[in-house]
Amino acid sequence: MHQKLLATFRVEHAEHVSSIRTLVERLSEGGPANPAGDLDEMFRRAHSLKGAARAVDLRAVEQLAHRLETLFSRVREGVLPVDKTVVDVVHLVLNTTEDLTASTGGSQTPAECDAALKAIEQVLGIEIKPKGMSSSQAAPGAPPAPVFSAPETVRVGTQELDQLLVSSAQLVAERLRQGLITEHLKRLGEQVGSMAQEWERVGQESSAALRQADPRPGLARLARHIESERGRARSLARQLRSVRLVQQSGAWQLRVASEQVQDDVCRTRLVPAESLFEGFPKMVRDLARDSGKEVEFRATGLDTRADRMVLQTLKDPVMHLLRNAVSHGIESPEERHRAGKKPKGLLQLRLESHGRQLSIDVEDDGKGLDAGGITKAAIEKGFLSAEQAKACSPRDFFRLLFAPGFSTSLSATALAGRGMGLSVVREAVNHLQGEVDLSPGEKLGAVIRLSVPLVVSTQHVVIVACCGQRFAIQSRSVQRLHRISLAEIETIEGKAALRIAGSIVPVFSLASLLDLGDITVARDGDALSVLVIRSGSRRIAVGVDAFLDHQDALIKDLGFPGGAGRKVFGGVLLPDGSVCIVLNPAELVETSRHSGRPLNLSERKKTQERNAPSILVVDDSLTTRALEKGILETQGYRVRLAVDGLEALMQLRLQPADLVITDLQMPRMDGFELVAEMKKDKQLTGIPVIVVSSMESVQDRERGLALGVDAYVVKKKFDQKELLEVIRQIL
Repeated sequence: MHQKLLATFRVEHAEHVSSIRTLVERLSEGGPANPAGDLDEMFRRAHSLKGAARAVDLRAVEQLAHRLETLFSRVREGVLPVDKTVVDVVHLVLNTTEDLTASTGGSQTPAECDAALKAIEQVLGIEIKPKGMSSSQAAPGAPPAPVFSAPETVRVGTQELDQLLVSSAQLVAERLRQGLITEHLKRLGEQVGSMAQEWERVGQESSAALRQADPRPGLARLARHIESERGRARSLARQLRSVRLVQQSGAWQLRVASEQVQDDVCRTRLVPAESLFEGFPKMVRDLARDSGKEVEFRATGLDTRADRMVLQTLKDPVMHLLRNAVSHGIESPEERHRAGKKPKGLLQLRLESHGRQLSIDVEDDGKGLDAGGITKAAIEKGFLSAEQAKACSPRDFFRLLFAPGFSTSLSATALAGRGMGLSVVREAVNHLQGEVDLSPGEKLGAVIRLSVPLVVSTQHVVIVACCGQRFAIQSRSVQRLHRISLAEIETIEGKAALRIAGSIVPVFSLASLLDLGDITVARDGDALSVLVIRSGSRRIAVGVDAFLDHQDALIKDLGFPGGAGRKVFGGVLLPDGSVCIVLNPAELVETSRHSGRPLNLSERKKTQERNAPSILVVDDSLTTRALEKGILETQGYRVRLAVDGLEALMQLRLQPADLVITDLQMPRMDGFELVAEMKKDKQLTGIPVIVVSSMESVQDRERGLALGVDAYVVKKKFDQKELLEVIRQIL
């Protein structure tokens, strides 16, 4: 098992070293305008490398990483410049750690490690006698370490597994799209069936009468035509039923296959937590010994299986939590004796799976959370002013522990004081679309709970409407969906609230939580749509304009920077090809705690949205569809999407639009063919069409105008003001 852990460490070590090399070179060459982000990343990498090396008992690598961490800390503080000397020393240290990691059998000599330590300590201006080297250097005469013999396996890289996950998610997206087509075919079948019944009725009532009423040839031909149309209508209805059956069967098979592939991919990625967390007991023992403390470590649930990517992402955060518990939480034997406790502290790591959720608890019986000490440190380090501190609750102070750079230690040591641990925890958990909660223990100490998805795969989301846009929230964070009357909303201390199961739940509008500039909620008469979301022990009710749908989808990172990114987990692809933003419930709840704006119950009628012009955007580019949809919806238009001319034609025949905006080059049916088909159809020929295309030749424009398009906008010169002005002129 130690060999397996070393193999995992080598992979992680290579990633950290490669990243640090790239960043330090970039900084030495002038770097970005604001190098703070690169410096923070280098510091974090060295910090993580130090902890990982300790977990596999590579003390020399840990010692070198600790020196690197100190060096990057001083560079970040402006004490050291990133000059040639510093760059050379960083590369020397990284090279030495690579040699140590590659030669864990003991071929590395202490002299080479001493050279790297001496070089970096000279730059730092400290003189510390090098400690013993890697414990992998066996004592003379010691028996060789047993070699791990793995069962026969096929080695597959994590990148291939990640790509397989993406491919399975694409299958799910196509399955949802096929479901949308099924609904379109169903409605089309109902219309054709109704048409066939009408022709049958007309034929029965008029054919015989026309033949008998007058022997003139014209009426006889009319009778034959009616009979012929009756037959064509019956035939069309039969053909459509046949197509529907084939499509439904294909959609069902696609659903079964996609679910099977998804399950297979998830099972392939599942590994026991012990495979990545097994080094923690020894790490805790070493930390306790080095800090002069007695700690009993209990780990339960290590046989819990979870996605390897989830466990790998959480390995560093859990390591930081354990280190913080030993350093900050558990007291020395003397302090525990004075407090009437047992000399040996208790540190517990618990893993449990609940459905598709993984929870990890780190609990200690130490001195607990010192709100006073946190307050003092927050004021001294500039995180809060004295006035702000007076208005904060104990929970507000606890959340400061997750802020980057925050620490209550007065000095930095090998174990604590650098303010990195808990910020790393929060970032990692947010990356996994999870939640982190910190609270006092039941009797003593503190408990930190990480709640994340068990697997990185598709997740169930609820889709809602707000201010003309669509947003998704993971259903695991949604406790209830309500359609309530205004009479159920109370005003408590000047703010709107609901009573749910005997508890008072504050009410906010989603628009206000997202700073969309509108704190009203659309409602029909006395009805209001509200969903109750939770984060930890706190619940809030969120008013939205409407509940739209729910579906399974893979949440993808959208790369939102800074503060805006904290409210956004990512995006999901909807069946119509558009992207829907997935919101972070924990940040919505946190935002509500600082929002003083009450819910505005003045009615914003939905009829305004229904009366807005409807525009169908047809383009095979996801980016272009999203761009045009965003532009049009901000102007109050109702927007539908289609990926090519064939899908657009199907949508228009089911539900006409007020305007069509189409590209030209598309698969299955291009824009020219779409316009031609629309002009042949009496129900669609009057719908105006705007072409937005990169095809700018005179021939293409003339062909489009000859077909009857109303305007032609070239993408190369695309100007949203021009497009909106053309739309206003047409509509």
